[in-house]
Amino acid sequence: MAGKAKFDQEAAFRSIIGAGRETGVVAAEKPAAREKNKERVQRSYFLDRDIDRALKRMSLEEDKNLTETVNEILRNGLAKYL
Repeated sequence: MAGKAKFDQEAAFRSIIGAGRETGVVAAEKPAAREKNKERVQRSYFLDRDIDRALKRMSLEEDKNLTETVNEILRNGLAKYL
């Protein structure tokens, strides 16, 4: 037992996450992301393929992400209910 190497937990952790990556940065970013999405819900719907293509094309042309594009379309379409 005298020749047995001691397990270095910190070195193993660094090898998993990457030597140059700081763990504090990731932990600090998560609460901000939660605050940003606090008023949002995640839903899953099936779309027709042509609608999906049109949404992707529209988001690229307007330089927005897909979530922003879908929210904008739904807000316009549901204006009388909001």
